Amino acid sequence: MPTSGATTYMNNKVIIPWSFSAIEAFELCPKKFYEEKITKKYKQSRSEVGDYGIDAHKSFEKYMLNDTALPMDLRHHTRVLDKIKTIPGTKLPEQKLAIDIQYRPTGFFDTDVYCRAVVDYAAINQEHKYMVIADWKFGKQKEGFDQIKFMVAVMSCYEPDIEKFEGIYYWARTKKATRITILKPEIPGIWSAILPRVRELEDAVLENNFIAIPNFLCKKYCPVTTCRHNGV
Repeated sequence: MPTSGATTYMNNKVIIPWSFSAIEAFELCPKKFYEEKITKKYKQSRSEVGDYGIDAHKSFEKYMLNDTALPMDLRHHTRVLDKIKTIPGTKLPEQKLAIDIQYRPTGFFDTDVYCRAVVDYAAINQEHKYMVIADWKFGKQKEGFDQIKFMVAVMSCYEPDIEKFEGIYYWARTKKATRITILKPEIPGIWSAILPRVRELEDAVLENNFIAIPNFLCKKYCPVTTCRHNGV
Protein backbone atom coordinates (compact mmCIF):
# COMPACT_ATOMS: atom_id res chain seq x y z
CA MET A 1 0.00 0.00 0.00
CA PRO A 2 1.52 3.39 -0.99
CA THR A 3 2.28 5.74 1.87
CA SER A 4 4.39 8.39 0.15
CA GLY A 5 3.32 11.78 1.53
CA ALA A 6 0.71 10.13 3.72
CA THR A 7 0.00 10.46 7.43
CA THR A 8 -1.15 7.59 9.66
CA TYR A 9 -3.97 8.31 12.07
CA MET A 10 -6.14 6.31 14.45
CA ASN A 11 -7.16 2.76 13.54
CA ASN A 12 -4.14 2.53 11.20
CA LYS A 13 -6.00 4.53 8.62
CA VAL A 14 -3.66 5.98 6.04
CA ILE A 15 -4.69 9.16 4.28
CA ILE A 16 -3.12 11.66 1.94
CA PRO A 17 -3.13 15.25 3.20
CA TRP A 18 -5.61 16.80 0.81
CA SER A 19 -6.71 20.12 -0.62
CA PHE A 20 -9.71 21.10 -2.70
CA SER A 21 -7.61 21.07 -5.88
CA ALA A 22 -6.31 17.59 -4.98
CA ILE A 23 -9.88 16.29 -4.64
CA GLU A 24 -10.79 17.76 -8.03
CA ALA A 25 -7.67 16.26 -9.62
CA PHE A 26 -8.47 12.84 -8.12
CA GLU A 27 -12.06 12.99 -9.34
CA LEU A 28 -10.97 13.97 -12.85
CA CYS A 29 -8.65 10.95 -13.12
CA PRO A 30 -7.54 8.84 -10.15
CA LYS A 31 -4.68 7.28 -12.12
CA LYS A 32 -3.22 10.63 -13.15
CA PHE A 33 -3.51 11.80 -9.54
CA TYR A 34 -1.75 8.64 -8.33
CA GLU A 35 1.14 8.92 -10.77
CA GLU A 36 1.67 12.64 -10.15
CA LYS A 37 0.96 13.00 -6.45
CA ILE A 38 1.72 9.64 -4.85
CA THR A 39 4.32 7.75 -6.87
CA LYS A 40 5.53 11.04 -8.40
CA LYS A 41 6.76 9.15 -11.46
CA TYR A 42 5.42 11.94 -13.64
CA LYS A 43 5.52 15.68 -13.15
CA GLN A 44 2.23 17.52 -13.12
CA SER A 45 1.35 18.73 -16.59
CA ARG A 46 1.90 22.44 -17.21
CA SER A 47 0.61 24.82 -19.84
CA GLU A 48 1.21 28.39 -20.91
CA VAL A 49 -2.14 29.32 -19.41
CA GLY A 50 -1.20 27.65 -16.12
CA ASP A 51 2.20 29.35 -16.00
CA TYR A 52 0.56 32.71 -16.72
CA GLY A 53 -1.86 32.16 -13.84
CA ILE A 54 0.98 31.35 -11.43
CA ASP A 55 2.90 34.49 -12.39
CA ALA A 56 -0.24 36.64 -12.22
CA HIS A 57 -1.07 35.31 -8.76
CA LYS A 58 2.37 36.38 -7.54
CA SER A 59 1.93 39.84 -9.06
CA PHE A 60 -1.51 40.23 -7.45
CA GLU A 61 -0.07 39.14 -4.09
CA LYS A 62 2.69 41.77 -4.21
CA TYR A 63 0.23 44.46 -5.25
CA MET A 64 -2.22 43.64 -2.49
CA LEU A 65 0.54 43.34 0.11
CA ASN A 66 2.67 46.41 -0.52
CA ASP A 67 1.37 48.20 -3.63
CA THR A 68 4.15 46.84 -5.84
CA ALA A 69 3.17 47.99 -9.34
CA LEU A 70 1.44 45.42 -11.50
CA PRO A 71 3.14 44.40 -14.76
CA MET A 72 1.84 46.29 -17.78
CA ASP A 73 -0.23 43.34 -19.00
CA LEU A 74 -2.06 43.14 -15.65
CA ARG A 75 -2.70 46.79 -14.92
CA HIS A 76 -6.24 46.64 -16.29
CA HIS A 77 -7.10 44.73 -13.09
CA THR A 78 -6.06 47.65 -10.86
CA ARG A 79 -9.55 49.08 -10.40
CA VAL A 80 -11.04 45.82 -9.13
CA LEU A 81 -8.08 45.04 -6.87
CA ASP A 82 -8.17 48.55 -5.43
CA LYS A 83 -11.86 48.14 -4.66
CA ILE A 84 -11.16 44.89 -2.80
CA LYS A 85 -8.28 46.55 -0.92
CA THR A 86 -10.65 49.19 0.46
CA ILE A 87 -12.64 46.55 2.38
CA PRO A 88 -12.07 47.37 6.08
CA GLY A 89 -10.11 44.98 8.23
CA THR A 90 -6.73 43.34 8.68
CA LYS A 91 -5.43 42.54 5.21
CA LEU A 92 -3.94 39.08 4.64
CA PRO A 93 -2.63 38.34 1.12
CA GLU A 94 -1.66 34.75 0.21
CA GLN A 95 -2.46 32.79 3.35
CA LYS A 96 -1.29 29.17 3.58
CA LEU A 97 -3.62 27.31 5.95
CA ALA A 98 -3.59 23.75 7.29
CA ILE A 99 -5.62 21.84 9.86
CA ASP A 100 -5.25 18.46 11.51
CA ILE A 101 -7.87 15.72 11.66
CA GLN A 102 -9.40 17.41 14.72
CA TYR A 103 -9.88 20.63 12.70
CA ARG A 104 -7.17 22.43 14.65
CA PRO A 105 -4.74 24.79 12.88
CA THR A 106 -1.31 23.28 12.26
CA GLY A 107 1.78 23.98 10.19
CA PHE A 108 1.39 23.81 6.42
CA PHE A 109 4.05 21.08 6.15
CA ASP A 110 3.67 19.48 9.59
CA THR A 111 3.29 15.71 9.84
CA ASP A 112 -0.22 15.95 11.31
CA VAL A 113 -1.72 17.85 8.35
CA TYR A 114 -5.17 16.65 7.36
CA CYS A 115 -6.00 19.24 4.72
CA ARG A 116 -4.55 22.43 3.28
CA ALA A 117 -5.95 25.58 1.72
CA VAL A 118 -4.33 28.63 0.15
CA VAL A 119 -6.35 31.84 0.36
CA ASP A 120 -5.33 34.47 -2.20
CA TYR A 121 -6.57 37.39 -0.12
CA ALA A 122 -8.53 37.91 3.07
CA ALA A 123 -9.67 40.92 5.08
CA ILE A 124 -10.74 40.31 8.69
CA ASN A 125 -12.91 42.76 10.59
CA GLN A 126 -12.77 41.43 14.14
CA GLU A 127 -15.00 44.17 15.53
CA HIS A 128 -17.90 43.19 13.30
CA LYS A 129 -17.01 39.49 13.21
CA TYR A 130 -16.85 39.68 9.43
CA MET A 131 -14.38 38.36 6.88
CA VAL A 132 -13.93 38.68 3.12
CA ILE A 133 -12.08 35.96 1.21
CA ALA A 134 -11.08 36.59 -2.41
CA ASP A 135 -9.82 34.02 -4.89
CA TRP A 136 -8.19 35.03 -8.19
CA LYS A 137 -9.26 32.94 -11.18
CA PHE A 138 -7.41 33.05 -14.51
CA GLY A 139 -9.21 30.23 -16.29
CA LYS A 140 -12.68 29.92 -17.73
CA GLN A 141 -15.50 31.02 -15.45
CA LYS A 142 -17.35 28.17 -13.74
CA GLU A 143 -20.59 27.84 -11.84
CA GLY A 144 -20.78 27.22 -8.12
CA PHE A 145 -18.77 28.21 -5.05
CA ASP A 146 -17.50 24.87 -3.73
CA GLN A 147 -13.85 25.91 -3.52
CA ILE A 148 -14.44 29.18 -1.75
CA LYS A 149 -16.86 27.48 0.64
CA PHE A 150 -14.04 25.10 1.51
CA MET A 151 -11.68 28.05 2.10
CA VAL A 152 -14.25 29.58 4.44
CA ALA A 153 -14.59 26.31 6.35
CA VAL A 154 -10.82 26.05 6.87
CA MET A 155 -10.45 29.73 7.73
CA SER A 156 -13.19 29.35 10.33
CA CYS A 157 -10.93 26.89 12.16
CA TYR A 158 -8.42 29.73 12.50
CA GLU A 159 -10.97 32.46 13.24
CA PRO A 160 -13.81 30.77 15.16
CA ASP A 161 -15.30 34.10 16.27
CA ILE A 162 -16.14 35.22 12.72
CA GLU A 163 -19.90 35.05 12.16
CA LYS A 164 -20.21 36.20 8.55
CA PHE A 165 -18.04 35.53 5.49
CA GLU A 166 -18.19 37.00 2.03
CA GLY A 167 -16.51 34.95 -0.68
CA ILE A 168 -15.40 36.56 -3.93
CA TYR A 169 -14.19 34.92 -7.12
CA TYR A 170 -12.49 37.42 -9.40
CA TRP A 171 -12.53 36.10 -12.98
CA ALA A 172 -9.58 37.84 -14.59
CA ARG A 173 -10.50 36.95 -18.19
CA THR A 174 -13.74 38.89 -18.04
CA LYS A 175 -12.89 41.21 -15.11
CA LYS A 176 -16.06 40.04 -13.37
CA ALA A 177 -16.58 39.13 -9.74
CA THR A 178 -19.03 36.60 -8.35
CA ARG A 179 -19.93 36.66 -4.67
CA ILE A 180 -21.46 34.50 -2.00
CA THR A 181 -22.33 35.19 1.64
CA ILE A 182 -21.79 32.38 4.13
CA LEU A 183 -22.89 32.47 7.76
CA LYS A 184 -21.12 30.50 10.49
CA PRO A 185 -24.02 28.04 11.06
CA GLU A 186 -23.63 26.92 7.42
CA ILE A 187 -20.05 25.69 7.89
CA PRO A 188 -20.87 22.18 9.24
CA GLY A 189 -22.89 21.65 6.06
CA ILE A 190 -19.86 22.59 3.96
CA TRP A 191 -17.79 19.88 5.67
CA SER A 192 -20.65 17.40 5.27
CA ALA A 193 -20.67 18.05 1.53
CA ILE A 194 -16.94 17.65 0.91
CA LEU A 195 -15.99 14.84 3.30
CA PRO A 196 -17.69 12.05 1.26
CA ARG A 197 -15.49 13.15 -1.64
CA VAL A 198 -12.43 12.97 0.62
CA ARG A 199 -13.40 9.45 1.70
CA GLU A 200 -13.35 8.31 -1.92
CA LEU A 201 -9.72 9.40 -2.11
CA GLU A 202 -8.93 7.73 1.21
CA ASP A 203 -10.56 4.48 0.04
CA ALA A 204 -8.52 4.56 -3.17
CA VAL A 205 -5.34 4.90 -1.09
CA LEU A 206 -6.31 2.09 1.29
CA GLU A 207 -7.25 -0.23 -1.56
CA ASN A 208 -4.47 0.94 -3.89
CA ASN A 209 -7.13 1.32 -6.56
CA PHE A 210 -6.68 4.25 -8.93
CA ILE A 211 -8.62 3.77 -12.14
CA ALA A 212 -7.96 5.73 -15.32
CA ILE A 213 -10.83 7.95 -16.43
CA PRO A 214 -10.66 9.35 -19.99
CA ASN A 215 -11.03 13.13 -20.06
CA PHE A 216 -10.12 16.26 -22.00
CA LEU A 217 -6.49 16.16 -20.81
CA CYS A 218 -5.71 12.74 -22.30
CA LYS A 219 -4.90 13.78 -25.86
CA LYS A 220 -2.33 16.53 -25.25
CA TYR A 221 -1.95 17.45 -21.61
CA CYS A 222 -1.47 14.28 -19.55
CA PRO A 223 2.14 13.27 -18.79
CA VAL A 224 1.23 9.69 -17.82
CA THR A 225 2.42 8.04 -21.03
CA THR A 226 1.91 4.51 -19.68
CA CYS A 227 -1.87 5.04 -19.53
CA ARG A 228 -3.80 3.42 -22.37
CA HIS A 229 -5.82 6.61 -22.84
CA ASN A 230 -2.78 8.82 -23.25
CA GLY A 231 -2.74 10.62 -26.60
CA VAL A 232 -6.21 9.38 -27.52
